[in-house]
Amino acid sequence: MQKFKILSACLAFFFGVSLALSPIAKAQEVAGLKVQPAIIEEKADPGQIFSSALSATNLSSDTKTFYIIKRDINGLSPSGAPIFAGEEEETGFEVSSWIKVSQESITIAPGQIGKVFFTVEVPKDASPGGHFGGIFLSSAPKRPEETGIGIGYQVGTIISLQISGEIFEEAQIREFRTNRMIFSQPEVTFITRVENIGNVLVRPRGPLEITDFFEKKVATLRMNDSGAAVLPKSIRQFEISWQGEGLTFGRYQAVMSFVYGQEERKTISRTLSFWVLPLNIILPVVGGILGLILLVFVLVKLYIRRKLREIRSITEGANHQNHLEIKERELSYSQKEAPFSRLALIATVLLISTLFFLVVLFFFFA
Repeated sequence: MQKFKILSACLAFFFGVSLALSPIAKAQEVAGLKVQPAIIEEKADPGQIFSSALSATNLSSDTKTFYIIKRDINGLSPSGAPIFAGEEEETGFEVSSWIKVSQESITIAPGQIGKVFFTVEVPKDASPGGHFGGIFLSSAPKRPEETGIGIGYQVGTIISLQISGEIFEEAQIREFRTNRMIFSQPEVTFITRVENIGNVLVRPRGPLEITDFFEKKVATLRMNDSGAAVLPKSIRQFEISWQGEGLTFGRYQAVMSFVYGQEERKTISRTLSFWVLPLNIILPVVGGILGLILLVFVLVKLYIRRKLREIRSITEGANHQNHLEIKERELSYSQKEAPFSRLALIATVLLISTLFFLVVLFFFFA
């Protein structure tokens, strides 16, 4: 009896996730099981009853029997993978107990399609808002005891119901950040975590606008353009990357704006700043400035020494008194006029000013 993990197509459309077949499957297994539709979305009233069906295609080369299992979904992981509830666990938006299936298993010949008919009976006291679960086909007759992300051996159809009543659509951005604060190249990953504090699904999507230091728009990205959903009372993480072109330098600002809501269009937004500092350009420039200051310092020092030696050679035939007077004037020239000291002061001021400018540039606009 072959075992299958959750088929990626069943959940990718609804949750925006991709769950592949088991990577440890045997090489001779050429296919598995396909279930359609991937998702059934309905709006219903308390007490309403409706019927539907799913189609299961046996893609393997053997006749197989699959067992029908109903599951509830109690949330999503930060990456969007569904978290399945335990057998007796209350999620607050259960649906599996409302599903009535007339059969416990289905046998499908190779390449054939089998039908699973079911009825959904919404209780009269059903709470308004979203309810989420599904019907899965399993190669094992016993329901797996494990709960959590990545429950295997099943493929199936997600059922999403929105029960009429007091619908509350509300979401907030819990976090909006980049993977770093300073980048040597314009390759930035933006991460945002959205919390759904309402009682129905929300599908936040919208533009992420990036502007430079001069408030010129340099890029517009689309976050969650596929419309992946966030379940009620859960948090989901979204990511998108930006890669700038040409020479980029300085402080940038990113504004993330999400739009969501079916009953009423709502908007939430957050702002952040980040830096692009191409060190491969900045370091040589700063090094060149410091090198130029040092070169000027050394050249002027050598010039002063040469002039002092010329003065000594001119005064060599003078009497002792004149010699002392000249030495005194030289000493006075060296100490009082202090061209070397003034030069050192200028060089020090230039160096400190350069470092101060870089520090201000970094911290004032960060």
